[in-house]
Amino acid sequence: MQKTYTNVYVNLYQLGLSLEQWLISKGYKTQILPVGQYVVVQAKKEGILRTIFGANRAFTIRLSGGQGILNVDVGMSDWLKAADVTEDVIAAMVFTPLAFIEGIEEVYNLKIEEDIIKEIERLISLTNQQPLFQPQPFYQPMLYQQKTCRTCGYNNPINARFCMNCGSPL
Repeated sequence: MQKTYTNVYVNLYQLGLSLEQWLISKGYKTQILPVGQYVVVQAKKEGILRTIFGANRAFTIRLSGGQGILNVDVGMSDWLKAADVTEDVIAAMVFTPLAFIEGIEEVYNLKIEEDIIKEIERLISLTNQQPLFQPQPFYQPMLYQQKTCRTCGYNNPINARFCMNCGSPL
């Protein structure tokens, strides 16, 4: 499944880390691979049967984009070995659509794919609710703050107790 989001400003790596934590909470073994302009998150279940049959397939989420665009690819691919991964490998990564997996596992895998997309959308909405720029309270240095004399109208430093022009109490 491929999905593109517009007007989305996210840090791909932070999004990947959040998605990885969510997958871990669901009982998956995970890995995150930030390579060039991509972040890949992989998740797989481990167990005796998977080890016996050499199941090396993993749910794979490839995140890319920038300047308000987020591209998400979700599917199945081989579990990547971090040492062998390059940007070219990730760009050329072939996903097995989940619908091609046969049997009862197909329905289960499609549900997981939908859950992954929903979680990405939830994380995006959380990120977009936080402003990118937090305005700081305006601070005017002591040098520019002034007390105006009620008697003569002269602008005095904020820490003055008497007017520097006429001597009246401030």
